[in-house]
Amino acid sequence: MKVTVRLLSGADHLSQILTGFQMLSRENKLTLDILDCRKDSPVYQEAFLEAQVNGIRILFDLMDGYFYNDPAAVLALFHRADVVFKRSFSEEKNRQFPGDIPAKLRPLGLNYYVTCPGSPLEAERSAKSRLKQWALSTRCYPQDFEARLTRVRKKPRILFLTRLWDPDEPAVQQYPELQAEWRQVNADRIELLHRLQAAFPEQFTGGVSDNACARRQCPELILPDKLTGKRAYLHRMQHTEICVASTGLHGSTGWKLAEYVAAGRAIVTEPLRYTLPGGFEEGKNYKTYTSPAECEEQLRQLLADPAAILAMAQHNADYYQMWLRPEQQVRQALRQLETGEM
Repeated sequence: MKVTVRLLSGADHLSQILTGFQMLSRENKLTLDILDCRKDSPVYQEAFLEAQVNGIRILFDLMDGYFYNDPAAVLALFHRADVVFKRSFSEEKNRQFPGDIPAKLRPLGLNYYVTCPGSPLEAERSAKSRLKQWALSTRCYPQDFEARLTRVRKKPRILFLTRLWDPDEPAVQQYPELQAEWRQVNADRIELLHRLQAAFPEQFTGGVSDNACARRQCPELILPDKLTGKRAYLHRMQHTEICVASTGLHGSTGWKLAEYVAAGRAIVTEPLRYTLPGGFEEGKNYKTYTSPAECEEQLRQLLADPAAILAMAQHNADYYQMWLRPEQQVRQALRQLETGEM
């Protein structure tokens, strides 16, 4: 199978799909040709990748929700594609698109930043940028996330590390609705952190990474770099039984949820607003909350049931191996083309 991939953006959102194609190529499952089309791309500020497989034109949409910087340019991409795999997939929201576009859309699944040696998304970085990335240990390969939860300690640990979005950034000020959304996301995260710190003082690790917005709104919740750095975070996540997630921008399913699944952890999250493939189900793969009080209650139920923690962790480890690992996510998309499930 010959696959031609066209990079339309340099966004980190594309790293997982691109890594999946590269991994399949190295396994000799396909012949891969990567074309860097970012220079003249009309959607350079978005997160899109095109692929052509056996004459079928595929578009991968890795955007957060349904917000696009250039909707007209995005629609042009959708029109010329035969099928669109969308990270944020909603049957209801799909109906906003004109013509035959809704019939082209398919749910892609969870997304997170993961790379592999030789990725063109890494090669373009300056020597200074690569040195900084190496120093911060942010270049992560699939195996860096992977772990198995084999036992639950007497006092299980809970983790919720997050960040605040600055609604006063110049790029956001032209979008009042977006500013309001960012403020609400920040407020919800701050309230939840305070609640969980008070409820589980011995078992909970949580807080926000340091930035100007956090220093203004909740300096008491800022965590040191030794906890928020990528490697430190991965180590702590892989030694925590239950991980908490919140909704991302534009209602998207955040990267942390995917990272928790890759590590095979039990998960408590806000309700997922977008559809995931492969039977990722509430009660089996995660528990949900709609308020800090409900999050506390869901956590208490899990803490009282070690068998439930282990079962959920195993379901997530299995889901990762079948649907989320980069080459598997791409393989599942290509399988739909091969079987005609379009």
